[in-house]
Amino acid sequence: MLTVLFWNLAGKPLGDLVANLTHRHAVDLLILAECPLTSGDLLAVLNRQNNPPFQPPDPGSLCPALLVVPRFDPKHLTRSAESPRYTGRHLSLAGRSDLLLFAVHLPSKLYQSVASQASALPVLAARIRGLEQTLGHDRTILVGDLNMNPFEDGLVIAQGINAVMTRELALRGGRSVDKVRYPFFYNPMWGHFGDATHEIHPLGTDEHRPAGTCYYPARESRWYYWNVYDQVLLRPSLLPFFRNQELRVLVTDGVSSLLNASGLPDQTRASDHLPLLFRLHI
Repeated sequence: MLTVLFWNLAGKPLGDLVANLTHRHAVDLLILAECPLTSGDLLAVLNRQNNPPFQPPDPGSLCPALLVVPRFDPKHLTRSAESPRYTGRHLSLAGRSDLLLFAVHLPSKLYQSVASQASALPVLAARIRGLEQTLGHDRTILVGDLNMNPFEDGLVIAQGINAVMTRELALRGGRSVDKVRYPFFYNPMWGHFGDATHEIHPLGTDEHRPAGTCYYPARESRWYYWNVYDQVLLRPSLLPFFRNQELRVLVTDGVSSLLNASGLPDQTRASDHLPLLFRLHI
């Protein structure tokens, strides 16, 4: 089994919280966005609690927006493609099927229009498809802070990420537009909107499910408040190894809550984003 944790730290030195999370959930692969800690400082705080220890991030990475920190030997996680906004890694652990992992931190709506955000996704999608062809398989995971909700154009258009909301749709494989075939991603994050589970797991419990991964107060007439910018998407070939109930937006590090008294991400002691945890049974 491979356990992955992604968290956008919002530029805050939250090493102790990250260490608590990785220890509590036995994380194998840690991916951080906007981490201000040096690799050495991060490893020092992580490995006070974690054994076997986490290994240093790739020192030659060309993607300053992300830190990818494995608990296993880094030789099993090789760079395949990179830009300032994403890193593509070939994950090949002994005795397991190899994977293609793309970790991303795409530009914020504070700095790019919705149209500009959407226009960048076909380039990323083509890069992913190209690497899949090179590797000869499509066991691909896309994870990170996309700064878009699952329903936005860049994620749903065929030429973009081409992500669909149900397993049944994803298992159709893809769709054709103007006689060009585009493979699907499955996006389970659609199921993490809203408050359907709040009565079962109320605020204050470890199993509480927030209405998204980040919250912003209203600025305009049309406003969502809660957003699901932090996402994991998978190719259909990985669905037999993925259980939706093991995908969680975390609200505690096991010591204290990551939410404030109003049930919103606690930006004072943590981040404006909540951590995302998922597992693959490979």
